[in-house]
Amino acid sequence: MLGAEGLIGKTVIFIVNKTVGKLIDLPFDKRKKACRSLTKLYYCIQALDDATEEFFKTLDDFGSSKSSEAMVHALNNNMHKIEQASNMFINLGEELRAGLDLIDPNLSKCCEMLYVSKFDFLSFMSNSIEWDRSGDSPCLNIKKASEQMLSVDLDVNYKKLVSSIKNGETNYWPSSALDDFDSNIESIQINFEDELTADNFKNHVIKHHALLREAKESLRCLLKDNFSIEEVLFQNDSHPWR
Repeated sequence: MLGAEGLIGKTVIFIVNKTVGKLIDLPFDKRKKACRSLTKLYYCIQALDDATEEFFKTLDDFGSSKSSEAMVHALNNNMHKIEQASNMFINLGEELRAGLDLIDPNLSKCCEMLYVSKFDFLSFMSNSIEWDRSGDSPCLNIKKASEQMLSVDLDVNYKKLVSSIKNGETNYWPSSALDDFDSNIESIQINFEDELTADNFKNHVIKHHALLREAKESLRCLLKDNFSIEEVLFQNDSHPWR
């Protein structure tokens, strides 16, 4: 998920913007369930943020090495932490879908492609860093989101979906870069010698990490402004789908 966490950040910011003003009127039991799913989403973002910070720290630790060597070591040393953080989003999928459905069913449908069905972006991006030792020299295969994916206007898709539902149409996610992962997720290889690819990937991660950080702060403010400590910390068997 290291090469696509900006898309997670973009989606979370979209969720926050569409959630503002819709929580205050929820019945108490639904507030608790919505709070649970959003709080767990925050912890998922925090875990991915922490893993990315560890990745950057390892890069700095190998600062005297070539950038390609530092990159390989940083990826190798942190790939399991990144995979574990990515899996947290996958595990949250069903609960997040149900929690968003309580807040805004249209919002839930808009985000559905990212975490359920055959278009499941999160599962597609699992194991996004893997060793390839089939050649003469080992290298790391990495999946990363294309710039086109970051350019998708989620708000336009939301409005199209709302309009279609009002007209009684069966609506699916409007055609966009989020539909075709094979075309819009780039596969790159990084070895101990390719300085340019290593530098480009580092800049890519810096850009995506900034979006993830922005999303984390946005979600933190949403939780702080709309829920009490009691609602955030003390949940009793309140799975949204039960």
